[in-house]
Amino acid sequence: MEAHNPASLPLDDLHTVEELASKYPRILSTYTLRWQLRDREKNGLAPACVRVGKKLLISKTRYEQWLAVRAGNAARAA
Repeated sequence: MEAHNPASLPLDDLHTVEELASKYPRILSTYTLRWQLRDREKNGLAPACVRVGKKLLISKTRYEQWLAVRAGNAARAA
């Protein structure tokens, strides 16, 4: 039996920008997601991203974790 590798990502957790935005149309647009991804190295979102050729895929789980951390930081700042 293999140990769980926290760096691994299940393929069904990876989504294109359009797919991820379409899952939550009331709170997330492709525009917002692309804006967040533009500075992913600076804002900490890079670990949620995987490049496959020219396509950028986003881990839904890691994106949710990133969002939760940012929401927690915003709550502490208020």
